This record gives sequence, structure tokens and C-alpha cells, in this order.
Amino acid sequence: MYKEGHTVTDAPRLPLNLLDALREYDKDEELKATLGKSFSSAYLKLKHQEWNAYASHFTEWERQTTLDI
Repeated sequence: MYKEGHTVTDAPRLPLNLLDALREYDKDEELKATLGKSFSSAYLKLKHQEWNAYASHFTEWERQTTLDI
């Protein structure tokens, strides 16, 4: 796959970040039912908190290119 990956067609794409992955998980009712509604709810809540904590910080690139210091 690594050598020929660029030639694969119709392969599902993985989410590019945690937020996109959480959105996909939340849409999958079968997966949430299989793992349990209470587990899924708690997991989504925890991971959204992690995403929000991550997204609330400036990256070094943002500091260097967008802030007037």
C-alpha cells in the first residue's frame, strides 16, 4: 500500500484531525449502539474537551506569523 497507495481508488479516507474523527463517530449510530450509548456519550464529551483545549492555544507558527509582538 505504501508503494502503490497513490494508485488506490475508492478507498475510504481517514479523518484529518480529531474533530473530524469525532464528527464521523457521532454520525455512526451503529457504532455508538455497539459500544454503548453511555460510553459513546462520555467518550465524545471527553474528546471534545481535549479538542477544545488543543484548539484554544496558539501554535508557534501562529505566534511568528500573525501576532504583533
